[in-house]
Amino acid sequence: MKQSSIVVIDLGGTKINVGLYRSGKIAYQCIKPFDAQLSVSESIQFILQEINDVKAQDTVAIAIGVPSIVDVEHGIVYNAINIKAWQKVALKKELEQLTQLPVYVNNDVNCFTKGEHSAHSEQGFQNVVGLCLGTGLGAGFVIKDQLYTGTNCCAGELGGVQYLNATFDSYCSGQFFIENFGECGAELAKKANEGDNKAKVAFELFGQHLASAISHLLLIIDPQIIILGGSVAKSYDLFIDSLWLHLQSFPYPNVIKNLIIEQSQQHHSALLGAAQLYLDSQEQQACFAS
Repeated sequence: MKQSSIVVIDLGGTKINVGLYRSGKIAYQCIKPFDAQLSVSESIQFILQEINDVKAQDTVAIAIGVPSIVDVEHGIVYNAINIKAWQKVALKKELEQLTQLPVYVNNDVNCFTKGEHSAHSEQGFQNVVGLCLGTGLGAGFVIKDQLYTGTNCCAGELGGVQYLNATFDSYCSGQFFIENFGECGAELAKKANEGDNKAKVAFELFGQHLASAISHLLLIIDPQIIILGGSVAKSYDLFIDSLWLHLQSFPYPNVIKNLIIEQSQQHHSALLGAAQLYLDSQEQQACFAS
């Protein structure tokens, strides 16, 4: 596999990140806007074009992370909340027919978490949560060094949990800023960094709501470290103090004392994780065959 490459894709509700994985690294990547209002056929054709633009002569497979639950064995995507047309999409089958290459599909946050766990492996973290703050809120779990996805790849769909008058998606993702302040998080972050008090308050409130979401995770998973990714995590410095402040009311203080929360420092975690999960799947198949 060292002399071959894998096209790796991280698909989100507003953008697509496509790269080429070779020799354990991302040799190339390109981020473009993605229109979540496209039909199934239109979106697959769009993804196909991105694959064709990136793949090389030595490309042997495609690995893609998508913002939804996935039948990983068959590569079927179900009920993508932020891509309305994707209610049941046989993505693996469709792309394999179009590309004549093996295709691996998993949840995007699972890919992110796999990549982050690998990056932190030398630090001895066995229990890791990857928490992505993007168009929605999603979590991935590594428990005792193994990615845990649940029976239906639904483990970690934290954004769907009921919270206040809506769900955590409405309060702990980019949706929060648009719905409550009429601007995207990036615009508010710029204003907050320039001293705008209203913008600063927006991120303080965001930190408060995120503390509630993390409290749920701590009661269920109790990880060593939570790694924050996604577009909103780029504004980590604006909400982290508020987050820690509101975690102080957690009923088990020792859990908070031992917890580490970090902003992701990796540029390609989801892409690396997608490739690693594909390679893991090939090793498992080889073991079963032997």
